[in-house]
Amino acid sequence: MSSQPAVVDDEKNSAKEPAVNSHHGSYEGSRDEETGVVAKGQPLQRNLQNRHMQMIAIGGAIGAGLFVGSGGALRTGGPAALVIGYMIVGIMLMFTTQALAEMAVLYPVNGAFYTYVCRFVDPSWGFAMGWDYAIAWLTVLPFELVAASITIKFWRDDLNMGIWVAVFLIILAIIQIFGVRGYGEVEFVLSIIKIAACTGFIILGIVINCGGVGDKGYLGAKYWHDPGAFQNGFNGFAGVFVVAAFAFGGTELVGLAAAESANPRKAIPMASKQVFWRIAFFYIVNLFILGLIVPSNDPRLMGSSGANTKASPFVLAIQDAGINVLPSIFNAVITIAVISVDANSCTFGSTRTMQAM
Repeated sequence: MSSQPAVVDDEKNSAKEPAVNSHHGSYEGSRDEETGVVAKGQPLQRNLQNRHMQMIAIGGAIGAGLFVGSGGALRTGGPAALVIGYMIVGIMLMFTTQALAEMAVLYPVNGAFYTYVCRFVDPSWGFAMGWDYAIAWLTVLPFELVAASITIKFWRDDLNMGIWVAVFLIILAIIQIFGVRGYGEVEFVLSIIKIAACTGFIILGIVINCGGVGDKGYLGAKYWHDPGAFQNGFNGFAGVFVVAAFAFGGTELVGLAAAESANPRKAIPMASKQVFWRIAFFYIVNLFILGLIVPSNDPRLMGSSGANTKASPFVLAIQDAGINVLPSIFNAVITIAVISVDANSCTFGSTRTMQAM
């Protein structure tokens, strides 16, 4: 066991070779199969603390896919298919996250999975995957800026969405000025808000189901019998996986942030273990309660996609309970979730991947 660090160091040293000139010109640097082409004296700043990594892991992927997209999945597959589909995707994601965490602890380098593919599979494969990942985030960024602007229509639909797109873009630009510390602090605060909202909805959902709020009385498993636990057969069940895969997007950012963690050997294992609790508690429990208090044949769920918060099953459940203030509060949470998970993660994921390439 004592010889392992020396072996790793030998591999690092043997992988390095002088940088070659490209058609863009020459520059001083080194070529490392672990870190790619690195400019001389330009390492990433390790400013992410343990608390940042914990919140990125727990609340990093709690976004519109849960708060809004789950409504479309509920109508497509029914409450049982909703829970089972998210659970299956969540289990696969948990295994993937654990594997990524092992690599991130051993090799906490810039580029994470892009770098690992270059080193352990093939550089050409890593090149294709790296650009695919970066372009995917860059493509999603303008979409999410528009989606965040749509959530504002819940309060004001008389203003042009372009105004809010510009406002959110300026906010993101200001966050990027502060580097990874700004990203970590923003995610820390916004994740706390999202976690509090999920916990509050679980409590409220239990109260609604037991008849403590609203005029529907005790619901129990009523909506699991009528209209039923499953909808649209196997096609409906399979359709849930598409929404679930979208909802869990962004979890891999924990591995991408390893290169900027102050203590990756301690922070990464702790953060990766939090993924289980996020899947089990914030997703599965919320979706199970959601299926108990919102019928899958509700026509208002037809528009549950993107950021149409008026069709969010969470907002509908609160409105049906006759609570006047909470729908606006939950709409604010959805706005925060879109900005946090999607827009802020877009800039972090794409820039770090391109920097590694």
